[in-house]
Amino acid sequence: MRKIMFVWALALSLLAAPVAAEPLARVHTSYYYIDGPSAAVLAAQLDQIGPVGSDGKHYAGRTRWDIQWKFKHQQQGITCSLKDVVVAVGISRTLPKWRGEDKGAPSLKAHWSRFIDALQRHEEGHKEHGLMAGRQIEAAVLAVKPASNCEDLEAAANAAAQAIVAKFQALDEEYDRKTDHGRRQGAMLL
Repeated sequence: MRKIMFVWALALSLLAAPVAAEPLARVHTSYYYIDGPSAAVLAAQLDQIGPVGSDGKHYAGRTRWDIQWKFKHQQQGITCSLKDVVVAVGISRTLPKWRGEDKGAPSLKAHWSRFIDALQRHEEGHKEHGLMAGRQIEAAVLAVKPASNCEDLEAAANAAAQAIVAKFQALDEEYDRKTDHGRRQGAMLL
């Protein structure tokens, strides 16, 4: 009997607690085109027309993420609590495409293939940072304790989310420093 009461109480408490879902995610990849007969020509074009990073320099690829969160709150007596938390992560990737790949020398095509695979793996790391940030924001907002007024509750939820965004932006920057924007992971033509 005691076991049944415990299981029943546990089930009820789980139903009453806010449940975190996977944040909504939208991933978009766009391409810019380069053309050339050698790795040197292709690398020069990557440096000239590749996407511009936050430092103003051109890179072979770039992944940016943006996180939006919304929630409702409800005042019940002297307590305001959150409900209906929604987090959405938008991820935008820009990658190169080699127009003359089908006409390229076999050794250059193989080199390009290794480069593009490494670049995509590097950019995938940035994408994962955005998704992890979204998950952590949702968990942090859901964990905000009820407050005596809704303004304080909203401020606490937004502050928690902004701190996570800042943490993952710094993580992205450190990731690029450690990997030299993917070059140490093999994302280089020369």
